[in-house]
Amino acid sequence: MFAVGSFILQTTIALFALSHQNSDTSRSVHILAKSPCVAHSSTRGRTPIMGKLDRFDIVLNNPEEAYFAGQEISGKVVIEVKEPKKVNEILLELKGRARTYWTKHSGKSRKHCSHSEPYFLEQFNTAYTHKFSVTKNGREKLYARTFPVKQAKQHNSSKKLSIQQERVLPAGVHEVPFSYTLPKSLPTSFEGEFGHIRYTCRAICERPWDFDIVTRKAFTVIGIEDINSDARLNEPVSSSESNHTVAWCCRSTGTITGELKLDKSGFTPGEKMSASYSISNNSTRAKPVCLKFIQNAVYKAKTFAGHEQVRTTTRVILKIDQPEILSNTTSEWVTVEIVVPSLPPRLGKCKILSVTYSLDLEIDQTLTVSCPVVIGSIPQLIDLVNHTKARNGKSNLRDSPPKKALPANDNCVQVTITDESGQTVCGEQMSNEMDALLSARKRVRMPSSILSELYPTMPSPYYR
Repeated sequence: MFAVGSFILQTTIALFALSHQNSDTSRSVHILAKSPCVAHSSTRGRTPIMGKLDRFDIVLNNPEEAYFAGQEISGKVVIEVKEPKKVNEILLELKGRARTYWTKHSGKSRKHCSHSEPYFLEQFNTAYTHKFSVTKNGREKLYARTFPVKQAKQHNSSKKLSIQQERVLPAGVHEVPFSYTLPKSLPTSFEGEFGHIRYTCRAICERPWDFDIVTRKAFTVIGIEDINSDARLNEPVSSSESNHTVAWCCRSTGTITGELKLDKSGFTPGEKMSASYSISNNSTRAKPVCLKFIQNAVYKAKTFAGHEQVRTTTRVILKIDQPEILSNTTSEWVTVEIVVPSLPPRLGKCKILSVTYSLDLEIDQTLTVSCPVVIGSIPQLIDLVNHTKARNGKSNLRDSPPKKALPANDNCVQVTITDESGQTVCGEQMSNEMDALLSARKRVRMPSSILSELYPTMPSPYYR
């Protein structure tokens, strides 16, 4: 009796193992049947329509990938496939926006602050896949193929066939060109600790019954910030501060006074900044001195309840150590020339992000003398005129239209102009100066190579 029971148990275990093995085999076959590679190997003559693209990238025509606001951005979407692929559409999206974000407090009282400011969002359908043709043996072969598809059973159990189109991308390298004119009121690209201003181009490969393939390309936009709009930016600026130092038991050790001067406050990247400072050290110790170029960024955001929040960050862009000032001495005026680094100009057209700059004279880390500095993207016209005169010996009038000779008229009105020093200004000289200014204004507003021509040491217009 025991032997019969053990035989039945062994037989049951064997049958269970055999059924489990058969189910695993059927499951593995079912999974392999879904694989595109196996489907291709088992079916000869069919076009492989699954799998990823060998290359899917966005290439801009400008190798620096930097553009002025209002300039046309152009490029191409490069698609490379080694075998035909089924693709529905090639879509393109260009987007620019500013965004601020940070977290306030921690734990249960944590608050998320964020805000965004969109500038443009353009979406295009390139229609590249609507009709494909490849040259083979001197003939064009259309890849808009048709194939029969079985419809679901109707109530009368009759089967009907319909014709459905599919778009197949031929093997090879495909280039889809595109172009878009940027708005003129865009702020400059910026990357900060609690926010950014970004401009991106995104291409989407839309595939049927499969996930879309997406590629992105970021590019830099330089906003038009004309420092000629404010005449005060071409005037000298100065600032002075003093500090009374004390020692133990509130014993006075003397007074330190510092003064900082700039020839002007408006600059462009690559331009030379001339700074002069003087220090009076009436204390009993020598004091270290340094110059710092500071960037201050202000971020604005809102909580979920709509309350506005503000955060400020300070970043040292450049630090130049200077000789220390000895005790009980007053230094002469020291002039230092600083090349303005590649920095984003003021973000005058952004409402949630602002950037300001300053040049600070720091004495012993206890006294700071600060002068505000404005960074723009369009240089001052007077500098352009002086540069043109120094290069050509006279005003550059190549961009101005030729003057027409006016008929002589003895009854015309004669105007005499005198400057502040009382000297008479010749009309022809004034006309040449005006033509040079107009020519400079006409040229400097164009996003061309005039900026690098004016300032040969100006870095590439790419800001981080």
